[in-house]
Amino acid sequence: MKVTICMGAKCTLMGADSIYDAVEYLKENVCGPESNVCSAEGLEVELSNCMNYCKDREGVAPVVTIDDEVIFNATAQEISEKLIDKLRI
Repeated sequence: MKVTICMGAKCTLMGADSIYDAVEYLKENVCGPESNVCSAEGLEVELSNCMNYCKDREGVAPVVTIDDEVIFNATAQEISEKLIDKLRI
């Protein structure tokens, strides 16, 4: 599973850093090797300079994609919940 977090100016100002921190925490601590809840095996996290969604639309930042699903106005909690659901053992 691939998670891409836009780190363009608007997305960073709207909280992309906290989303990245939450995903990394989830990957290392919540879904780590000893977890009985979920497994982060195969989880790839990528940072994008800009995904260009903000250029076409107003008020969509921060933007995150999980595989082919685009999530606008993403929050750390929303992304964490989606990932735990998808990574659940």
